[in-house]
Amino acid sequence: MQRTVSENFINNLLDTLNVSCIIFYTFKVKILLNIKNLQVTKTFNSWVGTSEAIRLLYINKNFNFCLRGINIINKYIHSNSNKSKLWKEWLAGLIDGDGSFLLSKKGYASLEITMDIRDEHALQIIKNVYGGSIKLRSGCKAIRYRLHHKAGLLELIHDINGFIRHSNRLIQLNKLCEKYDIHLIYPDKLNYDSGWLAGFFDAAGTITINRNTKQLSISISQKTQELLQPIAELYGGNVYIDRGKYQSFKWYITKREEILKFLKYIKKHPSRSGKKMRLHLITEYYKLKDLREDNNFSDINSNVTEIFVKTNIEKSWEYFWDKWGNYKD
Repeated sequence: MQRTVSENFINNLLDTLNVSCIIFYTFKVKILLNIKNLQVTKTFNSWVGTSEAIRLLYINKNFNFCLRGINIINKYIHSNSNKSKLWKEWLAGLIDGDGSFLLSKKGYASLEITMDIRDEHALQIIKNVYGGSIKLRSGCKAIRYRLHHKAGLLELIHDINGFIRHSNRLIQLNKLCEKYDIHLIYPDKLNYDSGWLAGFFDAAGTITINRNTKQLSISISQKTQELLQPIAELYGGNVYIDRGKYQSFKWYITKREEILKFLKYIKKHPSRSGKKMRLHLITEYYKLKDLREDNNFSDINSNVTEIFVKTNIEKSWEYFWDKWGNYKD
């Protein structure tokens, strides 16, 4: 019997193997092997006149050959899952915001990405594709993803090469490219449909509402403005110097049309961090805001119906704030 090795076969390999597989050419395997019992049984009675030792050698040889083929197929399936251009751009944006490429004095290369503990989902996605480890940072509510094994690191470098935009990150990446004899590719000019901003926002973005004014704002902070100015040109908003605690530059949008434009972009290039919860609440926020303004809360009179409507709107706001507060900046 001949059968093309499939993903279903891979998943059931540790149970029972009964296969003739086609790897790069047809290869017949006359075998029905119960992995839990390697003894020769009645299964092999058709091999008349063959000693048990020879039969086992033949089985092991062909079994190992099939395993090599399975590993090739499994690697192909793994390396081509979730690896679209938009995925690679998102990953590059995340690394530009929260990551760093490291090369020790002894020549050990690695990638590290540190995020808030509520953003663990984004790091788990990366780990599922490239391997690596995720550990809780001691003394702070942050987790760190670390990738240092060569196979996964090389795969990641090839995926994000050409999409990294942060000048410091490019210098770090170049060191690893030189180590592994890879040509460093510089990024093209940022365009509106790039997935890079989604990753960069997951890393360095903030979405807040002022409780007093009910003003919604979306922002990204950086030490320099080199990455922020192209964002403002494509997605609206302004870049200014934030004179607060960290003395940084900030891209900032507050106008409804600009925020809805950004939300439309996010629907096509989804957030993978905890920020996606607040992004999903933006539409509800504007509905409640419009209801509040339409009912003119600054002019409460004795009309029972109006008071009832306003009271229920306020309750809706309270429920909204509870959901909004589940992700705190």
